[in-house]
Amino acid sequence: MLICRSLFLSVLLTTLWIGSLHAQAQRPQPGEARTLEIVDQLKDIIQRLEKSRTTDPVVLQQIRDLVRRYDWPWRAKILSTDFSDSNYRLESSWVIDQGDFRVARGAGLRTAFVPPARSAPQKKEEGSSLGGIIGGIFRGMTEPERSDQPAQPSAAEIHTEVRINNAFALSLQIDARAPSQGDGRLEFGPYLGRERSYGYRLAYNPGRRPAFELLRVSPGRSAVVEIYQGNVDLDDGRPHNLEWRRATDGEMVVILDGKELLRALDRGAADDFDGFTMVNSGGEYTISRLEIFGATR
Repeated sequence: MLICRSLFLSVLLTTLWIGSLHAQAQRPQPGEARTLEIVDQLKDIIQRLEKSRTTDPVVLQQIRDLVRRYDWPWRAKILSTDFSDSNYRLESSWVIDQGDFRVARGAGLRTAFVPPARSAPQKKEEGSSLGGIIGGIFRGMTEPERSDQPAQPSAAEIHTEVRINNAFALSLQIDARAPSQGDGRLEFGPYLGRERSYGYRLAYNPGRRPAFELLRVSPGRSAVVEIYQGNVDLDDGRPHNLEWRRATDGEMVVILDGKELLRALDRGAADDFDGFTMVNSGGEYTISRLEIFGATR
């Protein structure tokens, strides 16, 4: 009986292994019903084999690894949009907090922000000298009075209130342009609280290193979870696919155009999130697709 069971599992493992070789070139898309159905059936088989304790542990572990590779626990669709509103308006669920965000027909959500120019330090004048006193009086007589100007925003920000599972899978299609002056930066991620000051952010720094930073944010501070120091050029005139996954154990993975950029474990945030935000601190970015899925518990 044990020999037959082991032989059956070996045949099953060989079949799955051959299928995995084919799938390496064309992996099933997240949420494909047939693939997930097979994965769930294999999970049930694993549970029964674990209870029976008659299966070769090596074979059982190989099946577990294969299931883990093709499983997609993020099956609850939370948000899906391509920002293709023909009226050039955002969906009502999105709120522009500051800055410029608009829907461009055939392109998606576009945001452009130029960082404020840094003012040069003013030279100190000798206030006690006769020349300084006379110069001050002369400027006061000739220069017009300046009206108080509102402070320029330090970034453009948009958010949407939507319940996001603590374990989530986020994917977006992005086209980026670095700013003509200053440093560019785009941050996005799930947040906690009305002030959007808690949560996680993935930051992209065009033309600089680190190219990507994974951050855990809290009021007045942020902690760097992981960085990617390699070369990344999203300013090549074509859209790029960016994926960010967070598992139930707190492991996070960032993938760009099918290539894994970083992997890190962080359990700093244990609750579900209250929404999703994007912050443009410099540059021009177009988001042509955004999808968020949650892991069912």
